[in-house]
Amino acid sequence: MGNGVDLKFRHVLWPTVFGIGVVSLCAYTLEIHNLPPMVLALLLMVLFSPVLGVLTKSGDLREHAIGVAVVCIPMAGLWALGGNYFNIAIPFLIWIWQCASWSKKNLPPFRYGIWHGFGIAFSIVPGAMLYAGIFQ
Repeated sequence: MGNGVDLKFRHVLWPTVFGIGVVSLCAYTLEIHNLPPMVLALLLMVLFSPVLGVLTKSGDLREHAIGVAVVCIPMAGLWALGGNYFNIAIPFLIWIWQCASWSKKNLPPFRYGIWHGFGIAFSIVPGAMLYAGIFQ
C-alpha cells in the first residue's frame, strides 16, 4: 500500500461534499432569512477551509485557506451580480482540468486550496439543484 499511486481522489470528493452540504444549509436559511445561498455558501467555505485542509491532508492550513479564498471570494462577487453561464461553466471547466492534471503532482497547500475552491465553486450549483429537488 505504501508504494501505491496516490490518485488524490480526496481532493475531488471532499470539496464536492462540503460544497453540496453548505449550499443546502444556505438554501435552508434562504427560506428563513432571505439570504443569497450561493454567495453565502462560498463565503462560508472560506471559513470552513481549514477543516477541509485537515480532511484532505493539504498541509499548511493558512496557505490552504488563502487558496480557497482566492477562488471563492471573487466567485461570490460574480454570484452577487446574478446567476449566469460563467458562474457555472468556467469553474467546472477549470476544475475538470485541475482534476485531470493536478492529481498527478504533489502540490503546495496554496494550489490545493485553489483546486478545492474551484471544486466548491462548481459543486454549489448541483448542490442547490439537489436541495430543490429533494425539499421543494
